Amino acid sequence: MPRLRSATTAALALLATAAILAACSASREPKTADAGGEGKCDATKVDYLIGENVSGYIERKAMAESGAADVRVLKPDDMATMDFNPKRLNIHTDPGKVIIKLACG
Repeated sequence: MPRLRSATTAALALLATAAILAACSASREPKTADAGGEGKCDATKVDYLIGENVSGYIERKAMAESGAADVRVLKPDDMATMDFNPKRLNIHTDPGKVIIKLACG
């Protein structure tokens, strides 16, 4: 019986080590969105929209052309979270909904 316990313990240790190594290697693989370049926001590509009135069409166009995965419109007195999201395009407007600034984050 001692020999069987030793073999079982060794097998369990080998399985645990394999599971840990698999988890470590999986975490180093690039995400699909990052690998394809999708979701990487570049606000300079849509700077020409400054001065335009914001609309659903302009939001979708800005998001697509900047490469952002998400968009939010911020009016002067809007409250916004302070989290930085490199995949998000922020469209800042004046009180008349005219775009005054475009920035990623």
